[in-house]
Amino acid sequence: MTVFPVKTNKENSAISPLFGKAKYFAFYDGKNVSIEENLCNGGGQVIDWFKEKGVNNMVIKEMGIKPYKKTQNSNMKIFYSGDERILTNELIEKINSNTLKELNEIEMLDIIKKHESSHKHTH
Repeated sequence: MTVFPVKTNKENSAISPLFGKAKYFAFYDGKNVSIEENLCNGGGQVIDWFKEKGVNNMVIKEMGIKPYKKTQNSNMKIFYSGDERILTNELIEKINSNTLKELNEIEMLDIIKKHESSHKHTH
């Protein structure tokens, strides 16, 4: 199962740049897409939700350090959707054709650094 954040619960929504605070997530099982509201409080809880649902692949634009650290204790792979605006059907084409880039730790830490600097977190 592959999951990615989307801006709305409508068919063919744009991929959301948000992760933990995304309003909705699309779950793709290789054939069908279902969109569910994100009722979690932050990225760490989102990862727990994904683990419960059997997610093994995530597609992101950005992510914070806490959810990333939680993925390290799992077999989830993280792929990059790119910086440009992309719609659900375009992303699914990339998933099906295996043309998404899987992120390694160095690339993830770079994305996290950008995320942290663009969202002055005050925890």
